[in-house]
Amino acid sequence: MQSKQAIKKQIIDDISQMIFSGILKRGDFLPSIRIMSDRYNVSRGTVLVVYKTLESLGYIQGHERSGYLVISAPEGRDPQPQIGKTAEKQPPHSEKKPPVTAAYQSLERHNRTQLPKHFIRRWCLGSSSPQLQTGWNRWEVSDKRLKNSLCRFILISRGISLLPENMVLSSGMQEALLLIGASVASTRQQPTILVEDPCPLHVRELFRSLNFRVLPIAVDQQGICVADFPAAGADLIFTSPARQFPMGVSLSDSRRHTLYEWACRHNALIIENDCFAMLGFGQSVTPALRHQYPDPHIIYLTHLAELTGSGINVCCIAASPQFIQLIRQFIPLLTSDTNPLTSALLSSFLDSPHFMKYLTGRLQARQQKLALAQEGIQQRWPGMDYDGSENSGFLTFHTGIRQLPEGLINRYFFPVDIFRLVPQEKRQARAGIIYPFDLLSFAEIEKINLQLQDASDVCY
Repeated sequence: MQSKQAIKKQIIDDISQMIFSGILKRGDFLPSIRIMSDRYNVSRGTVLVVYKTLESLGYIQGHERSGYLVISAPEGRDPQPQIGKTAEKQPPHSEKKPPVTAAYQSLERHNRTQLPKHFIRRWCLGSSSPQLQTGWNRWEVSDKRLKNSLCRFILISRGISLLPENMVLSSGMQEALLLIGASVASTRQQPTILVEDPCPLHVRELFRSLNFRVLPIAVDQQGICVADFPAAGADLIFTSPARQFPMGVSLSDSRRHTLYEWACRHNALIIENDCFAMLGFGQSVTPALRHQYPDPHIIYLTHLAELTGSGINVCCIAASPQFIQLIRQFIPLLTSDTNPLTSALLSSFLDSPHFMKYLTGRLQARQQKLALAQEGIQQRWPGMDYDGSENSGFLTFHTGIRQLPEGLINRYFFPVDIFRLVPQEKRQARAGIIYPFDLLSFAEIEKINLQLQDASDVCY
């Protein structure tokens, strides 16, 4: 067990490293003392001492009722003022509000959008400034700003270095996969893709529609079974090494190495689906396949739905310059572009001083939901094992379908087998169950726990 001094040094080192690596920039607010206390499992007094130490070093500065923000950054890393900051300084305009304001007043009330309502409101009010309008009403400008903002977000949340010029944005996961599939199909005859089994149904159906040969590869406790890959090779491999959906497992280090070697040997491209990973501020996270992209054998794929909610979703593809150039030829296939207003709002939010506090707050809420969900499962099935992590928004456990109250099945709990290519008659009675707890409110999880407890009382 670490000593108090060792923990304080660790927190100071974590924050200092993020400042000097450029992950935290000047003007960013640090997570609250309460959140950091919970994250490192130390007293609030210990965190306060850490923040005071960093303040005495000139790295951060305390502001009453607002918290501590970064005031020191290495020379050359301090970015120019962002749209979000300018918007907050603009006074409300006395004239008629522009269309963007009316549009985002509706978005502010959207129940599928998780962005802070106060930020959306301030952004709408500030968007009447002519200085802002030169940015958000031009697709090229807003797209470039959003890519830069996404590079910072992915560096913070996943520890991955990306370059904006190696990225393509789409308005959803399906459109991103469509671009990738069409691009590969244009260069290879009768292409083959290896997909995890189980995996999201829309993945294999989309590639089938593009005339790919789809081969399922089983997933076990170490991730996709690379040993089962065909000797004849393949063109694409769809895998989720950090957090596999729906199994909740991570790809082991040995299989990561074998997977990459196999792709190089067979001239295959790996689609690295990183959509179910989340922030790990000041603590270890399950790594991606690489720390820096582009890589000639990997197409990195992620989206923002876990951060922003499904009301606003942007999907990011990062690949080699050659493949990005190929993808751009198929962009006319898309049915919709990323709206410049959406791009401007998201980039302003990702670059705002309050972003880090919001992000760590979201992760803390997710961890609290996980603990509450675990409590209900343990009450119903003492000693039950499950797959998942505190950074993941879902968990998977194994029990018989009949052991679940009927009102919870296919509403809050879903059989893993619905994502498999296994024939119906071969499915096991005791199968994996997916519990997407992060999509639920605390009140809903508590209600589920009561129903599980009632079912347990009846059984015993």
